[in-house]
Amino acid sequence: MARPTVTSVAWPRSRSSTSRRATSCRDPGRPRDQLVVVHPERRAQRSLQRLVGATLRPVEVVAELETATVDVNTIVVVDAELARATPEICQRPARAWIAVPGEGLAPADPSVVSALVGAGWDHVIAHPMPLLAEELLATAQKLVRKQWFGLDKYMAWGAEVRGFTLDNAIERDAVVGGLAGDVARVGLPDRIASLVSVIADELLANALFVAPRDEAGTRFRATEARDRSRALADRDVVTLRWATDGRYLAIEVRDLWGSLDPRIVRARLSAGKSATGEGGMGLPLAYACANQLVINLAPDSMTEVIALLDIRYKPTELARGASFHVFVGAPGCGLESQPLVDSNANRQRL
Repeated sequence: MARPTVTSVAWPRSRSSTSRRATSCRDPGRPRDQLVVVHPERRAQRSLQRLVGATLRPVEVVAELETATVDVNTIVVVDAELARATPEICQRPARAWIAVPGEGLAPADPSVVSALVGAGWDHVIAHPMPLLAEELLATAQKLVRKQWFGLDKYMAWGAEVRGFTLDNAIERDAVVGGLAGDVARVGLPDRIASLVSVIADELLANALFVAPRDEAGTRFRATEARDRSRALADRDVVTLRWATDGRYLAIEVRDLWGSLDPRIVRARLSAGKSATGEGGMGLPLAYACANQLVINLAPDSMTEVIALLDIRYKPTELARGASFHVFVGAPGCGLESQPLVDSNANRQRL
């Protein structure tokens, strides 16, 4: 049986290709996005305004939700405590609602993160500064530019991206082992390698066995034996990519079904260990192991899950809860920015 392919990827970038990608997903007649910062403290207002101001979009700052100007083109950044008091506010039409922890000096309480995720918030940031700055700007830029896909959005320039393409479902263990070996060779501690193995295994299992769905909506491979050989082609192709830049280690898994339901995911993540239903403990376990879980979805086209581990700090120095983000676009929107296979990439066998 052929071994999984590992690919060293260098994604091409150009001004013209970026312009084409942006145009393909944007309505030329739609007003530009604006941002609103809602926070009761002046110091936090100024800090958050500077962060989201880097998007070069208009920023309004208010102390109370009631005074905020919000419409379908508005990205709203809200103090997590204010959000907890009125969690249903995220149902109000807006471009996106993002909850952030207080003044950014302390992490969000895990119970607040869980409650907001369960209440339907698509973006909940758990970490204080400086992680807050990195995460908030990446989130805002993805929303403004409508470029959901690719772990490169979270990596510093120069980070090498390596990827595995599975030719057979039974290669999952080999891919997880190969990834763990790569992580160890980078010099990261055993604790990180262990977390990486758990996350990769769960995300791959979800893409291989839970994502496939027939016309009736039945996940017809959910009960399939995990040790059974099954060739992967066309829509069944699953890829894993990873990278590290000395700040984060990112693991990205993609399938071509686009069948993940964000409502179900939010409910399962909020339930934690008590989660039941389709998919077992896969995503909740990956979320528990990560510092940030990002879901990028083009319905019926692609699901991409990115788990990020912060490798700068000890676990006791990080938030006890993980951040959560889900980005949903029209089928095909944003896919051009990150091709699954780079035809010019150098390939080698594990």
